[in-house]
Amino acid sequence: MNWPELNPEQIPAILRVLHGVFLGLLAWILFRSWRVGRKTKQPGKKTGHAAYSLTLMVILGLLAAVFVYQATWQLTGFARPQFVSFMQTYNRRPYNPAENLHLGAILDRNGLPLAYTAPAADNRRVYPLGPAAAQVVGYAHPRFGRAGIESTEQAVLNGSAMSTGDARKQFGRNVLDRSAIHGGDVRTTLDARLQQAAFDALKGRKGSVVMLDPSTGQVLALVSSPSFDPNDLSPATFNERLQHDSPLLNRALMGLYPPGSIVKPLMAALALDQKQSPVFDCPGEGITAGSGNQPIRDSQYYAYKRQGRVWPGHGRIGLREAVVKSSNVYFAQLGMLLGPDVLNQAALEWRIGQRWILRKSSVGAPLQTVAGNFPALKSGQLAKIAQVSFGQGELLVTPFHMAMAMSALAGKGVCWEPSLLMDEPARPLNPWFGADSANAVIGMMRDVVRSGTATAADVPGLSVAGKTGTAQNPSGKDHSWFVCMAPAEQARIVLVVLVEEGGYGSQAALPVAVSLLKLAKNLGYFRSAGGG
Repeated sequence: MNWPELNPEQIPAILRVLHGVFLGLLAWILFRSWRVGRKTKQPGKKTGHAAYSLTLMVILGLLAAVFVYQATWQLTGFARPQFVSFMQTYNRRPYNPAENLHLGAILDRNGLPLAYTAPAADNRRVYPLGPAAAQVVGYAHPRFGRAGIESTEQAVLNGSAMSTGDARKQFGRNVLDRSAIHGGDVRTTLDARLQQAAFDALKGRKGSVVMLDPSTGQVLALVSSPSFDPNDLSPATFNERLQHDSPLLNRALMGLYPPGSIVKPLMAALALDQKQSPVFDCPGEGITAGSGNQPIRDSQYYAYKRQGRVWPGHGRIGLREAVVKSSNVYFAQLGMLLGPDVLNQAALEWRIGQRWILRKSSVGAPLQTVAGNFPALKSGQLAKIAQVSFGQGELLVTPFHMAMAMSALAGKGVCWEPSLLMDEPARPLNPWFGADSANAVIGMMRDVVRSGTATAADVPGLSVAGKTGTAQNPSGKDHSWFVCMAPAEQARIVLVVLVEEGGYGSQAALPVAVSLLKLAKNLGYFRSAGGG
């Protein structure tokens, strides 16, 4: 429903006019009935009592309907954010009930405010982190509506959740006697310090950061850049800038990207679950999957070529070395060995083609991801199978999808439903991998940090297991990925960083992750876990 088109400032006057019309008709009917009743009945002449009675019932019914409608408008309308928004914007009566509505605060896990109402500023909503948390906290604005947590938790924030009978009675009394209505506070799982630091680390570049606690599914940080300032919304935020840098796009939840090499740990765990740990020859010139297709090569081939040299290849390597060296040639062959049926089933279990719901809403849209894309593989499609097996081709994921996948590895094969509120119970999902397979892959990712492509992530005093990723982008420079968990032995944090068109994963995404790992270490997130 488009509330502003209803001309809400005119509705109270319209209701009063209807009241007057119906009361006038009712008085006229009663007067006519009284006059007719006084006349003496004459044989063969109808007095019209039946017609008057029917008309009277219709008028009374319409009058009652108007009263019920106005009562609903006044009392239950406050459970709808659209009602409150247009009341705040368009209502020109001396008494506006929406002005007495004080929305509750949105807090981080430590009680720091992410959003609150400022009574001294006409109950305006204030967002201390500004653009850093705008994509997840959202906004509550009389003109532009609601988004994010402001939308999903609106019933609690505006006091209309009314979970008990006493609460419902008090809410009704507050509306009728024009008392202030105070909403409830919402405590999220976010850490404002990590949220701000992640946003700052992206330095305005297009990208996203997701930080999770893999033991509970709690979201510690959810950042998208560029962003917008919810303290200063304007039509330009929703119009001009959309064409430039898409500040309203939550890249962590809504951006779809080829995962590139960060899918290789998942492929390794899948292979181990299938009792496969083959050795493949990985020649410098690469391999061709099927006839007539372009060769699949490792990144070193192109680096050597730019220097005028010939890449000799990795030679014969096994699964662990293929993860550490990030060999496309190896994983292309591994995917063809596993076959389409195994890969299709894995994509279902990993929920690539499904939406992850972070928070449902009883009155609005949930806070959720878009669905990723995994092509339906068939026998004989060797090129397509090979491409998705090292994270390219038609395979597309959101950063949040990859955070959940890394959480499954960190949880020894089990991940937990994501949660954004502290009072949500932790709910485990069915295992994605066997515990032995997950442990083995964590060891491989630890070697990536010790001696592979992510040595810069070897934070002193902390055992980090990670994987860099460079995903080919058909419309520009390669995307830069880095995924990691720490401490490797008993992870307390899973971290995913994406920098659009950032080039190699070790160049753009990895430094962002390192800065956040160091901050998390200083904040005590790893204090009770194994170090390194």
